[in-house]
Amino acid sequence: MDVVVGLRLCARRRSLGLSQRKLGEAIGVSFQQIQRYERGMTRIAVATLVRVAAELDAPLSFFLEGVGPQRQEPEQETLHGRDASIAQALARIEDRKVRAAFRTLIRALTRPV
Repeated sequence: MDVVVGLRLCARRRSLGLSQRKLGEAIGVSFQQIQRYERGMTRIAVATLVRVAAELDAPLSFFLEGVGPQRQEPEQETLHGRDASIAQALARIEDRKVRAAFRTLIRALTRPV
């Protein structure tokens, strides 16, 4: 993870024609520290990464995209036609207890036997 972030930092800095010394001065660290970040030898703190992103005019996502565990959103069934209108009608029932009773009934009817 540190190596990927460092490589992206280096690529963005170079694309802007900025030296390690200039970037370091702008964010308040030495050019040696910038070297360590770029090589992935030192983990860059979030606060420092925010300053780097601002100085390099890049969103944080540029440095972090695809880094770390990826989570897939569970697929949700899409309601169509009558099913959608039933769900909308259920949502319009104002009495919370009545709405809960209908949900309980629906769950009971859909349980496998």
